[in-house]
Amino acid sequence: MSQPLLALSTGELQRLAACVRSLQSPPAAAALNQHQIASERPQVRQELLDWLAQWQQRGGSNGSLDLAISLLLEQRHQQGSDRAELVWSGPHGGTSDITRDQAVLMRELVERCEQRLLITTFNIWRGGFIAELLDRIQERLEACPDLEARMVVNIPRGKSNVRADQIRQAYIKNTWLKLWDAKRRRPSCYFDPRSLELGRERPTVFHVKCCVADTELLVTSANLSDSAQLDNCELGVHFPDGNQSPGNSHADAVWAHFDRLIHRQPAALVPIDEPLTPPGQSDHGHQ
Repeated sequence: MSQPLLALSTGELQRLAACVRSLQSPPAAAALNQHQIASERPQVRQELLDWLAQWQQRGGSNGSLDLAISLLLEQRHQQGSDRAELVWSGPHGGTSDITRDQAVLMRELVERCEQRLLITTFNIWRGGFIAELLDRIQERLEACPDLEARMVVNIPRGKSNVRADQIRQAYIKNTWLKLWDAKRRRPSCYFDPRSLELGRERPTVFHVKCCVADTELLVTSANLSDSAQLDNCELGVHFPDGNQSPGNSHADAVWAHFDRLIHRQPAALVPIDEPLTPPGQSDHGHQ
């Protein structure tokens, strides 16, 4: 296999394969840029473009190119050589960076998932890119009826002394329901009820930012806001695929951890639409 393909990360190879399937001829520079393939490594990108041109000149088809890339991906998977990718938002460090754009990756994770999707965030704000991302999640839920989609969010108490259930209900009305098209299916949503407890020695917040999409995992510092995904300097690590046996990948471990938090008794993460206390019982808040 030629060096330009070997120089690509597993995620870049996956995007290259998707690009090849959508075109009639090998990808040109514009297509590589659009799919964030070696976009910050001009020498590798030029070598890849030269190699693709030679492939076409020698009679290679897009179908055979797709097969070659698939074989390379399978070989990496069997050898356990899937490489984690760094994903950034904010200013690029220069041409020596081997990084990916975080917003582009989030969109791709949503578009690829078929079985499970987990997105967790400390803060969420619908607007711009995030509005587009949430719309794509609902589109994916329609396209894949068996897709299990979950979100875990932080519901802040702030300095309020009102009942926890009042804060929860206000979050549903003023934030959660406004994120989605009410006529379409949306993910189930969970939160840590400790964040609304009064009288804690130390305030508790849910601060995890990650995404599980089938066998892929992204762990990141970025919240679900345009500022975090597009402007702030944020860093994440993308594990393109599980390179271990089923049930033992990083994505499996993260999904299983949150599954235990949701299903243990008492639950550590509860649905946002489930009352925190039975009617008539106090949650130690004040009216």
